[in-house]
Amino acid sequence: MKPIYIVASLFGLFPYRIKFQDHTNYFIINRKSVYVNSLCGISVVLVALAFLALHIQDVFVSSENVSMTEVIMTQINYVLELVSLVVFCAVAYTSVFLNRAYYLKILNTLTTTWYDTPPNRRHQNILSRLKFQVNFVAMGSLVTVVILQVAINFTRDNSLWKMILVAMTFNLAQIIQFVTLALYYVLVMLVVALLNNINEHCSELVRDKRSLSDGVIKVKPKHLVTLRQMELAYVKAFEMKSYINEAFQGPILATAIQCFHSMVSEAHIIYHGIVVERSLTTHDVINCSIWIVYQILKIYLLAYAGNLLKLEALRIGQTLHNIPTDNQDLRWLLEIQHFSSLMSYQRIEMTVYEYFPLDATLMYNMVASATMYLIILVQFDKKI
Repeated sequence: MKPIYIVASLFGLFPYRIKFQDHTNYFIINRKSVYVNSLCGISVVLVALAFLALHIQDVFVSSENVSMTEVIMTQINYVLELVSLVVFCAVAYTSVFLNRAYYLKILNTLTTTWYDTPPNRRHQNILSRLKFQVNFVAMGSLVTVVILQVAINFTRDNSLWKMILVAMTFNLAQIIQFVTLALYYVLVMLVVALLNNINEHCSELVRDKRSLSDGVIKVKPKHLVTLRQMELAYVKAFEMKSYINEAFQGPILATAIQCFHSMVSEAHIIYHGIVVERSLTTHDVINCSIWIVYQILKIYLLAYAGNLLKLEALRIGQTLHNIPTDNQDLRWLLEIQHFSSLMSYQRIEMTVYEYFPLDATLMYNMVASATMYLIILVQFDKKI
């Protein structure tokens, strides 16, 4: 959690500074940091709004003949893309402030549930995989995006002022967006690790030799684990999922709208500039192509995290059905049925205001819809 926590705090996307207490296994808040992080967030939004106004003025007033802003409709489309990114920043920081209580609840619920659950044979493997996903997937993609954006922006054939405007509007907003999504991804992976731990304990009830004693199943010589403990851990995981969903569904909705618009508009710019106007430079084509890849990467992070969470919950259900019930008392059978019924009513899946789920279908729906609208725009292009 520490790498993405440090980066998110630098941008004010984590509402406060926290400290872990070893003797209580709880995170506590540095109270004064709430005001510092809020001030940082407000400053970033004000800077983005100021440069947004300057950038819009430059698009419509500047006499510079830029290939991407020659036509009035292209100018409007360019401005809409700028506005959607800055709107995301405003939504993200507003959501962080309004839902600031959830961040501490998520981490404390995770730590207490993790420490209350005895370790299993794959305990260290789960932690190692979690660290890899945090450090390589989340932080690696973030660093790659920053390097590519800086390299592309400052190699463009424009004035220094134009590069600064692009850096403070497009690049800054894009980095804030990736930091927000990386933080969301890491928090979801924490829940996935907890579910994986629950599934491993349930799997041990299937694999290991069992003996029934007063409704308690002996899994390992040194540990006593009951299905009730795993059920309570699942309830805690469901609570964490609800907190994450509540805290991030606003920024995710803004991201989905912005990504859809960017994929359609950038793809149409490439088509119009190469096939119709034949005025796009190689740098412009590369810039637009990488911008489309950015949008696909953001949607992929959302879809992958949500789908992994959903699949891990399904694995727990499958494991429960594999637990043998022969020669067991009625209480054991009722515990399995109760756990299965709970999972059917408290499904662990991420949604955006219950409008659409964040799973594998999101990627397909976004790309398919963007392709359909692009085909419509091509058909209405009268300059063919």
